[in-house]
Amino acid sequence: MIYTAKFADYNATMGEIIMSEETTLEVLLSNEFGLKIPEQFSNISPEDWAKYAFENNLEYVITFYKDQKPYATVSNTTLSISIKYYEEKEDGLKIYLNINFMKGHIDNGFVLYDNNKIFLSQIDRIGGLGQTILFYSQKKKNNVFSEEFTETNGNVELVEQFGTADLSKHWFDTPKHYLDYEALLDYQNLFNELPSVPA
Repeated sequence: MIYTAKFADYNATMGEIIMSEETTLEVLLSNEFGLKIPEQFSNISPEDWAKYAFENNLEYVITFYKDQKPYATVSNTTLSISIKYYEEKEDGLKIYLNINFMKGHIDNGFVLYDNNKIFLSQIDRIGGLGQTILFYSQKKKNNVFSEEFTETNGNVELVEQFGTADLSKHWFDTPKHYLDYEALLDYQNLFNELPSVPA
């Protein structure tokens, strides 16, 4: 699969759903440094920020396009990598799926995993009534939690349940460079490999 990339984020509250690279960079630099942006970043390009952020474990964002249409946005932060997937609706571009990979775990602060891997920790199915599935890398039992809204005869109910699953296939190689997400973008292929994920 061939993707094209822009260093731009999705923002449903703004007029343009996919922001410009310049606006995205302004937001990222503001989040990182507040009002006092260091001189070395005053004229940095969006792509050069992505390279720098990747090497220094800071936040950057890439939207990948397939057939000239936004396909997914990757947000790589200090703690995690999250990917939002899009579909075109009559009223515009909508997110229908979000998956999250943790880079480490909380243990008296945030500790990176020492196996040079990231862990698939959350899946949010958006649309309809929605569903969230959480996976816990540090637990052997009750290591999967699902919450889902269901509707029966007009009544909406939140169903929460724990389960235990083999999560050994939830570990993925850490991206090797700032654009190295192609293996993670094909979520259907990923899910097919995971016995813990319901069809």
